[in-house]
Amino acid sequence: MKRKIFAALAISAIAFVSCKKEEPVAPAGPGSATVSGTLWANSNLDNDTDNWGFYMYVPEYAKAGATITAVVDGYDLDPTPDGSYDYPEVTRTTTIGSNGAYSFTDIPCYDEIITVELRFNDYNDQQLSGGVIDPSVTYYMGGSQYVQVWRGAVVMNDYTFNY
Repeated sequence: MKRKIFAALAISAIAFVSCKKEEPVAPAGPGSATVSGTLWANSNLDNDTDNWGFYMYVPEYAKAGATITAVVDGYDLDPTPDGSYDYPEVTRTTTIGSNGAYSFTDIPCYDEIITVELRFNDYNDQQLSGGVIDPSVTYYMGGSQYVQVWRGAVVMNDYTFNY
């Protein structure tokens, strides 16, 4: 009987010692999300009136070449963030195309939802008014909008500049 108990204890000890402790799994690296859309500005005042003379806001594509900046708080990209650390912003910049389109295809993110600030940078252009291009320069003011993204997300976000 003592031999059976001793054998059972020996086998248990060997099994316990030979078991490997599971190593923690490293967090997945960041993936990316896509944010795209169309930017508008009122650069032709002549088409803002309907056939009966009533005001009807009709924006045109924003000026090609203007820039947009996407900003991600670095805190959101740390799987185990430290509240005492001042994380840098992660930025991406893109240019508006001739059709007002813009696209960011490399916004870093994980599976959890994070907020991205889109900064629509100010720019100057001329407006058509009364059939004539106004020789003075119109200042189009950008602004910011916030969108939420996650790994693999494709988000559409249009924006209209003010002047």
